[in-house]
Amino acid sequence: MRIGVVSDTHDRVLGALYEALEGVDEVLHAGDIASQDALVEIEAIAPVTAVYGNMDEAALRQRLPPELLVEREGVKIALVHGHRQGRARVDDFVEKYAVIRPDLVIFGHTHEPLSRVWDEVRYFNPGTAGGVGGDATCGLLTVVDGAFEVEHLYLTG
Repeated sequence: MRIGVVSDTHDRVLGALYEALEGVDEVLHAGDIASQDALVEIEAIAPVTAVYGNMDEAALRQRLPPELLVEREGVKIALVHGHRQGRARVDDFVEKYAVIRPDLVIFGHTHEPLSRVWDEVRYFNPGTAGGVGGDATCGLLTVVDGAFEVEHLYLTG
């Protein structure tokens, strides 16, 4: 299973995002989509599972949860934007997810790509897919038989 990992599009759905995520089975979006129109654009790539962020319009905040726990082929994934959890750094999430113990925590908010393992949990921030305040980036999560790999993709063009 190939899953696109996106955050912080901020109403800027770049053509390069479509190219980078072509053929994925699903998109996990960690918030700050901004508008329902942008969500519809992202849904053209693949079905979207998303949480809301602090910059999302009221209609999205009513439609989307603040966080989700999902499982994909045996991999437990926590999906959260991060604005409600300290400064959205790994240390802020370690205690929050200590009991649940997901395999992967996907978060956004900082617009900074990050991939770090702490106590056997991978914390992954795909960066800003909209290129707001930094290079435009997203992630690609590959899941096979309960094992996974996640990588950053830089969006150009």
